Amino acid sequence: MATTIVLSDLNVTITESYTLNGVDYGNTMNKTYTDNGQVSQRVMSIASGGDGTVWTDILALLTVDGQGEVVKTDYKYFRITNLDTANNLNLRVYNGSDYVAIQVSPASTQLFMDAGIDSPALATTVTFADIEAIAGQSSHETEAIDVEFIMVTT
Repeated sequence: MATTIVLSDLNVTITESYTLNGVDYGNTMNKTYTDNGQVSQRVMSIASGGDGTVWTDILALLTVDGQGEVVKTDYKYFRITNLDTANNLNLRVYNGSDYVAIQVSPASTQLFMDAGIDSPALATTVTFADIEAIAGQSSHETEAIDVEFIMVTT
């Protein structure tokens, strides 16, 4: 199959800047992910948590591309931002048998880059090669929240 997609690099820059009592603190981190050919970016609504059993599927990492699905071996970068200003975003990261829970505060961002996630309850590290699904829920019992995410793969 011929394609017109030209692989390109994703450049991520994180800058921290803080001044306390006239002293500057912080740093800038640059990371480049090379040879990427796919990107998904979306703003979506995440259902209210209700009794804690309601979850909205955000992304599946499987063996083929499809609706809401990407090839997990092609994964490079995932950022999700909680656009709500009052309620937390509860994320559930699933590896096929276990979950890791992450809470994203209002107007805050969670990055999933190269490193794994340590789950103290299981005393194991879940690497991104292990992740099969990411789901979310609003921390509020009745109010949904909005999130924005970007996913880059090869």
